[in-house]
Amino acid sequence: MNPRTYEVRVSGVIPPELVEGLDVAEVCAEPVRTVIRTAPSDQAALLGLLERLRALGVELLEVRQLLEDTSPTP
Repeated sequence: MNPRTYEVRVSGVIPPELVEGLDVAEVCAEPVRTVIRTAPSDQAALLGLLERLRALGVELLEVRQLLEDTSPTP
């Protein structure tokens, strides 16, 4: 079974080191928002990421499950 990949969009720019230690595949800044792509090992890991963002006072804009592999190609 392939792990599910999620995209978490938040308002503002989050430095990648703020999500260090979490199961995060990619953090990229876009104008006035940050997109975090993650394939958590389980739902608890996803909820842990969301809780960490909440604790930092980050405004959550969207969480969505990606249907196809959108990881960057080398």
